Amino acid sequence: MNAISRPAVDAAIARHPECAQWLNAWWQRARHERWTGLEDVWLTYPRTDQGGSWLVFKANAGRRLVVGVRYASETKGGTLFIKSFLTHAEYDKAGWKKDCNYDD
Repeated sequence: MNAISRPAVDAAIARHPECAQWLNAWWQRARHERWTGLEDVWLTYPRTDQGGSWLVFKANAGRRLVVGVRYASETKGGTLFIKSFLTHAEYDKAGWKKDCNYDD
């Protein structure tokens, strides 16, 4: 998967250093995957939800990584667009859903 963008991950690490290991591991793993659907994502990250073209990965320390997804196909590799890394309280406010056009 083509993951966009590393600066977003670095900003999340700066705001949430306690999640640095999880974020770095997610970045390394996601870049080497070829997810064609949510079932593929669940093989690696079973605590992931999807709404429309958005994935929400449940990270450690009650954090949520919100990522836009274009799944891989036979001819294309797929892309992940990092949108937000949220605390549980920020996630629960659900303002991010409007920003992402997230469909439950």
